[in-house]
Amino acid sequence: MNLYFTRIAASLLGLALLSLPCVAAIPDTAKELDTALNGSGKAQYKAIAKLGEYHEAADVVVPKLRDLLKSTDQQIRWRSARALGHYGPEAKDAANDLRSLLKDSDPIVQYHAAIALGKIEDKSDATVDALVDAATNKDPRVARAAIEALRHLKPGPQRVAAALKQALMSNDQAVMLHALEAIVQERGKAVPLLKDALKQPETAYLACTAIEQIGPPAAKTVPELTELLGKTKHSQLLIQTLLALASIGPAAQPAESAVVPLLDFSTDQTVPVAAAYALGSIGAKNANGALKNALAKNNPFLHMVASWSLAMLNPNDQQLMKNAVDALTRGLANNDPQIRTAAAKGLQKLQPPPEMVGPVILQVASDPDPNVSANIVNAIAGLGESAVPRLIRALQKPKARPLAIRVLTKLGPKAADAVPALIDVAKAPDSDIKEKVNFALAAIGPAAAPASEMLGNDVASNDRRIRESALYALREIGPEAKAAVPALTSKIESDDSFDAMASAWALARIAPKDKTITAKVLPVLVRGLSNDDELTRLNSVQALADLGPAAEKAEPELKKAAHDDKSPAVREAATDALKHVAD
Repeated sequence: MNLYFTRIAASLLGLALLSLPCVAAIPDTAKELDTALNGSGKAQYKAIAKLGEYHEAADVVVPKLRDLLKSTDQQIRWRSARALGHYGPEAKDAANDLRSLLKDSDPIVQYHAAIALGKIEDKSDATVDALVDAATNKDPRVARAAIEALRHLKPGPQRVAAALKQALMSNDQAVMLHALEAIVQERGKAVPLLKDALKQPETAYLACTAIEQIGPPAAKTVPELTELLGKTKHSQLLIQTLLALASIGPAAQPAESAVVPLLDFSTDQTVPVAAAYALGSIGAKNANGALKNALAKNNPFLHMVASWSLAMLNPNDQQLMKNAVDALTRGLANNDPQIRTAAAKGLQKLQPPPEMVGPVILQVASDPDPNVSANIVNAIAGLGESAVPRLIRALQKPKARPLAIRVLTKLGPKAADAVPALIDVAKAPDSDIKEKVNFALAAIGPAAAPASEMLGNDVASNDRRIRESALYALREIGPEAKAAVPALTSKIESDDSFDAMASAWALARIAPKDKTITAKVLPVLVRGLSNDDELTRLNSVQALADLGPAAEKAEPELKKAAHDDKSPAVREAATDALKHVAD
């Protein structure tokens, strides 16, 4: 056969294959489709899911999935809706069937129908109207899915805005919050909707909340926010409006003349505080006199925030800066958590020179009242990860080090970036600091894995506090602490002390699948179940749970503990551990 006829034959073969039903060329799809239509139970559910994963042979599979949407089994309905969504635009013909499921009796079915409608990209008025209506569904999952589908379809800002506006007026708080979240995600694109929402009494407060979260990109709402300050007498709305302006920042300076009079608001003491904060945040040009007058009022919170604002507005005035630092540091120790939080955020935004703020914080932190230092720790930790760089620097200063370690411990996993600095600090010959560092590493958890070798060395320390804090830290780090396995194993083999028991607890979490280690750990943990100390028995039970099926040989002792132990906590933990062991 010459080359010409070979090409013709190949072309004819290709046409013949194309003329066959698509499903014939994909045996897995054919098999799953048969199970989806004729199977039952989990096999049927799994087959429907597979069809969605393959999303092949749309011309054959999509009509069958549409039929399954009418099943009396809600699992089949929602799984079929989800599978259709995976087909995307190839399943656009299923739009009407999916719209009908938005009224289904099962909210899970409604949820997956809404998601699928967003994915198949049917932008008809019928689909958009149905999703707008679903955006106020009483089930927040359905409402959120409908809002997400509308955002994906992009039917135009007016249609999306209509849905979000309806959702903002919902009687269901969860629906309102999901609408708010969707607005915030739109950032500056949401401004037209926010401008309109600010004019409606029902939605003004939530609009201000959204603007506060969006910040500078919402600057075009300043005229409406300014008008709102002049119209409303509702203190909570005034406060939220002021916070929105503060978040926008310098672009909100035109609102200054409307903000200043609120420093004298008399029926709610928080309004003047919010006004002072807004003036400092927007960079007010002519508010110095009004803020200085506010300092004389009998309102400690206002005094602190007004001091902060004056320092923000006059960054080169060292006296105003010192006054603000003093006021904010006192605020850190206040018993009112709202004042503590504001003080911590104020210091962070003010960024005063370290040599000015450091001594003042340390002076307040050394107050003999333990509640004062605890308040400072909580306030600084409330700043989250943003406080870590300064805390790392504070670790280098011996006087500031104890406070910094306490805050890092309070931050826990959020302080992961401080692990190298903590390891360096632990090298100092100070047992007290060493113990505190180990507990900080324990609080950080798995991210403290780089400290595992150091902690393993600490297991052999002559200082009981260092040994026990290291053992605790290694257990909290878990599987990432493999570098300490030799030290822990050695401790188990050396004696039957508490340290050996604690080493077994740590190893159960670090290497639960290592058969060699499990064989050494299991007898120690079983022995711990009969210890006189309740906490030892409880930890031993929890360690057996960490081992899971590897602790099968301890099942009789766990059953005994679950039934006979005199401690309700141990009995409950043993009952739970048995479930893990049986998995």
